[in-house]
Amino acid sequence: MGLKFSKKTKHLQGYRPDIDGLRAVAVLSVILYHINNAIVPGGFVGVDIFFVISGYLITLHILRDMEIGHFSLIEFYRRRIKRIFPVMLVVLAIVLLCSLLVFRPEDTVNVAQSGFASLFMMANVYFWLIQDTNYFATASSEIPLLHLWTLGVEEQFYILWPLILMTIYRAMRGVSFSITFALIAAASFFLGELLYDIDPSFVYFMLPTRAGELLVGALAAHTVIREGNRIVSKNIVNLSAILGLASIGVSLLFLSEEQVFPGLRAIPPTVGAALLILSGHYGDSLPSRLLTLRPLVWMGWISYSAYLWHWPLLAFFHYSRLEVTLISGVIIFIITILLSWISYCYIEQPTRGYNGSAIRVFTFQLAIPASMLIVLTLIIMNTSGYYLHWNSEEYRSSAAKTLRPKKYDYVCQNWEIKPEQLNGNQCVIGEGSNTSPSVILWGDSNAAHYIGMLSVFAREAKFQFKNLEHNACPPINADPDNFVSAKTLDKCRASLETIQKAFDMFQVFIVSASWPMYQSRSEDFLNVFFNTARQLASQGKLVILLGKVPIISTYDRLCTEKAISLSYMKCTAASSVPISKVVADINLQLKVFASKTKNVEYYDIVEYLCPNGACSAFNRNGEALYYNTSHLSLPGSMKIGNDIYRNDGVPFPFTLISNWPRSKMTRRPERDVQTK
Repeated sequence: MGLKFSKKTKHLQGYRPDIDGLRAVAVLSVILYHINNAIVPGGFVGVDIFFVISGYLITLHILRDMEIGHFSLIEFYRRRIKRIFPVMLVVLAIVLLCSLLVFRPEDTVNVAQSGFASLFMMANVYFWLIQDTNYFATASSEIPLLHLWTLGVEEQFYILWPLILMTIYRAMRGVSFSITFALIAAASFFLGELLYDIDPSFVYFMLPTRAGELLVGALAAHTVIREGNRIVSKNIVNLSAILGLASIGVSLLFLSEEQVFPGLRAIPPTVGAALLILSGHYGDSLPSRLLTLRPLVWMGWISYSAYLWHWPLLAFFHYSRLEVTLISGVIIFIITILLSWISYCYIEQPTRGYNGSAIRVFTFQLAIPASMLIVLTLIIMNTSGYYLHWNSEEYRSSAAKTLRPKKYDYVCQNWEIKPEQLNGNQCVIGEGSNTSPSVILWGDSNAAHYIGMLSVFAREAKFQFKNLEHNACPPINADPDNFVSAKTLDKCRASLETIQKAFDMFQVFIVSASWPMYQSRSEDFLNVFFNTARQLASQGKLVILLGKVPIISTYDRLCTEKAISLSYMKCTAASSVPISKVVADINLQLKVFASKTKNVEYYDIVEYLCPNGACSAFNRNGEALYYNTSHLSLPGSMKIGNDIYRNDGVPFPFTLISNWPRSKMTRRPERDVQTK
């Protein structure tokens, strides 16, 4: 026999096609963003819209049942299991099996670890605490289960939220409920803003800083429950819907991954989603009618499956070093839709329609399949990823030949330079016993990757240098606000302040950076940097500018291992490319500036890396020189230094360093610098 509803709650049971349309907007934003973030720069907020929808529907169902005295925690979790786990477990199983066949053993272990965490509703915790997030870590685009962090957040919310409501709702069901949880939601948004500089990974992945988005949806549901069938002016409905749609649209178009998010910037899209949901409940509007268009509603039906499938497809694609072009992007999108429709028809609908008891649902839709996957993940982890690798010996042999980067104690590259690093013998390289050398290598990771080469020159030219590099932060004596992302701004400022206070400690500055990246963010960058270089040079200091190495977009240092399973991959040959115009132009500007400025010199290794105009990540012996597409490995950098020294000795201008500032400035005869 069906439940009987009071007049106050009877109106809540109707199907809302506009919510499915909103789901479609959310999932399409996420998919398009992941295919090409230039299409929808802020497409990642689709996840936040999903959180609002989840908070709304879950809270609506719980409060509705509480109002009529029929809420059952067991029934709630029964519905959640049917909704979430069957298709997620299928996707997880297929990803694990595909990773066994395609991924390197080490990468397969990482997939198994993230899958294991996902099975215990802890994917977000795993990616916060365990996943390697250092500057040169495996690209997130190659981690096939990364997207399951969102399910971890939702599942943790589903565990806590019903218990909270069961505890407090009877005591504070009116305005006090709205005020209390509005304040908690606001605190969540502010917490994200405050903690971002301390732990951006926590802010991004964890429930405390995402709870505000779910609570915005919950507050919308509470409004519907509390207000009942209240008549709302059509003008207010229209205004709310338009504001909601505009807030989402602006967020999709103008937010970017370089900004602090979530935090206060998460408020517009989440409040916008709530306004659209509320306006659709209380009346009709143009935005609501748009959301009920048949294609959007259909996309909303398969949105959960689409979210689950799209990311692994893209991850395997990126892992295989295939480029996401217009054609391949369309193909990935079509495959995502086809898989999603199949999942919806043959997994989601049958399992949601299953009327078995909570015990049977738990057993057959969660416990048994999850246990099988737990066993599989444990086997993978305990066999170091070689389980099912019929060619494991070939993998081991290839892995032994791969240049694997590691942490070198003498490479002082961090997100923030600390004052204590300026003193003592840490970060010092070269011949001699001086713990406070007068030479410094300064810049970002594009300076750090020259350490191997410079160590050879320092050994032969008998000088020492201290290296201090700050990730993604330009070497300038000015505020970096226009040149770096909000994520790194505070640490960048602190690093620059530390270095600027120590300028007098050094007489020679060897400087390099990702010149094109900073210039692309602001056309003023080179002028700002040149002012810094002039300031140092005017004080009698020697400034040596190191050019940007060519970007080898086709290079993958793990290619030889991947090629064991992905036989189509051609590793050495595929790495030869012409130098890009962007890199060539900016190197030329640095060279011209040095030629016109006293005490400033320029040096690059483009001729070494690009003989006959073809730039390669490998030397003549076929040995890899690069770590990734735009950075040298430290062993590769050292090989370059040794090769240059064997052929030409220590190159100018490094011959000046050991006697500076006592030596008089003598320039090496140069060919005329060609200007544009």
